[in-house]
Amino acid sequence: ELVPVLDNGSDAPGTILDDCSDEFRGWFDRADLVIAKGQGNYETLSEVDKNVYFLFTVKCPLGAGRGGEPVGSLVVKAAKS
Repeated sequence: ELVPVLDNGSDAPGTILDDCSDEFRGWFDRADLVIAKGQGNYETLSEVDKNVYFLFTVKCPLGAGRGGEPVGSLVVKAAKS
């Protein structure tokens, strides 16, 4: 195992930090780099002031409009920090 892969402890689509487990938030806060998979994580974490990179497929026009990618596009994107 090179890196831990963690469940955030929430049933929400994406990662709403206030809804996540204490264990997850501890790991998240201490991480130098976070790789978040899925459009839901992009929608909920893209404004976090952290070194976060997102891997996702654009699944709906709303998500596409945010970054300009067409539905079905594979995206790798850095968070705004």
